[in-house]
Amino acid sequence: MKKKVYILSIIFLLIDIFTKQLVKNTLNLYDSIPIIPNFFSITYVINDGAAFSILKGELWLFIILGFVLLFFIFYYLQKEKLNIYKTIYYSFLIAGVLGNLLDRMLYKGVVDFLDFTIFSYNAPIFNLADTFIVISVILIVFESLKEVLKK
Repeated sequence: MKKKVYILSIIFLLIDIFTKQLVKNTLNLYDSIPIIPNFFSITYVINDGAAFSILKGELWLFIILGFVLLFFIFYYLQKEKLNIYKTIYYSFLIAGVLGNLLDRMLYKGVVDFLDFTIFSYNAPIFNLADTFIVISVILIVFESLKEVLKK
């Protein structure tokens, strides 16, 4: 089952890398292409902070945190008995952390491009690696709640 985690992680990571490269090769920095007017655009930015651009410019902090997080993910992965939820959330989490870590090491920031405007609120621009991390956290919370409710 752990083999599935590694295979899925690689697949998700390759999808993340492909989409970022597509944006980098198609757009200039800060260019934007409206896909659904007033709702969704592809906008190429480099974020040198974390979510919502917090801790901007702390590149080494995020690189170190990325490696530490990967260490703990792989440590807990080895101890876990995997089910379908854990297989998926470990795969998403590994791919998301690796995708953003690689960006920070290669580009000194994370390539973001998914740009949504919701009810005139321009949400922070993000990427697929961010989405993978959020999905994994949602699945972890869901599974934890399921375990608590069983008791």
